[in-house]
Amino acid sequence: MITQVILAAGMLSALFILFLVVSKAAGGIDNSLYKLEYMVRKECDIKLEALETKYKAKAADKKFDEFYNTKRIAENIQKAADSNE
Repeated sequence: MITQVILAAGMLSALFILFLVVSKAAGGIDNSLYKLEYMVRKECDIKLEALETKYKAKAADKKFDEFYNTKRIAENIQKAADSNE
């Protein structure tokens, strides 16, 4: 009877230690996945911001060209340079 109680107490303590080890490992895995998700989201946000900046710069260049009609001015300058030769 005493051996059964000792064996049961030993098994209970072994299960408790096993539970602590498993929960510690699961917590570490969980934290690593959260860090990975954060880094991926941050990288996507940075790339999206760069893409938006690129499109805004293109739109601003197009609007500038339309407003000042720089192509026509460049053609007039080229024509003037050709006529002077």
